[in-house]
Amino acid sequence: MGEKFAFTSKMVRFSARPPVFYCVDVPAAVSRALGRARVPVVVRVAKGPPFRATLQPSGGGRHRLFLNGEVRAAAGVKLGDRFKVEVRVDREPREVLIPPDLAEALRDAGVLAAWESFPPGKREHILKWIEEAVHETTREKRVARAVEEALARHEKRIDREM
Repeated sequence: MGEKFAFTSKMVRFSARPPVFYCVDVPAAVSRALGRARVPVVVRVAKGPPFRATLQPSGGGRHRLFLNGEVRAAAGVKLGDRFKVEVRVDREPREVLIPPDLAEALRDAGVLAAWESFPPGKREHILKWIEEAVHETTREKRVARAVEEALARHEKRIDREM
């Protein structure tokens, strides 16, 4: 409420104060201009470095932007702070390379297409989690969990089609 925004050369700037959960509600006028779908964006929070994200539909024709701890720390913002947000639609391709062990597991389970239907940000998040595994057994468990996520998405899609 009362958020100000301005369009300048394909960039949208507005002021925000996250109420809870470190998410920013995008001004309604901006959401109307973007449509109701997920929107890949490049974002800068306060004076932090730019990063890629996806604006998520949050109901009522609005979008929400989630800010993880790394982004908040780099921008120097805390819950309750008011800060500037710059957002521009990201038109660059977001190809996320799949490591061979995960690709094989997804193909074997028949859910590679379901994996590829995840938003790029979710795929990147899962891949980072897999890559951070220190032990091979941990990595194998994480690959199996990623396959379960893709399988759940596949089954949900099948249920919708029925």
